[in-house]
Amino acid sequence: MAQLEEATRRLQSAVERLDRAVVARVEQGGGPREGLREALEEKAQENARLQAVAAEAGVRIDTAINRLKVLLGE
Repeated sequence: MAQLEEATRRLQSAVERLDRAVVARVEQGGGPREGLREALEEKAQENARLQAVAAEAGVRIDTAINRLKVLLGE
C-alpha cells in the first residue's frame, strides 16, 4: 500500500507541475496550448484512476486484515 500511496503522491506532484507549466506558458502567450491542455487532462484522468485504485486497494487490505484477525481469534 505504501508503494501505491507513493505512486499516487508522485503522480499528483507531476500533475501540479504540469499545471504550473501550462499556466506559465499561457501567461507568456506562447506554446501549443491545446496540446498542453490535452496532456493535463490525460494526467488528471490518470490521477483520478490511480486514486480510485488506491482506495480499492485500501479496502481490500482492510478486509484481509479483518479476516486474519477473525481467523486468529483477535
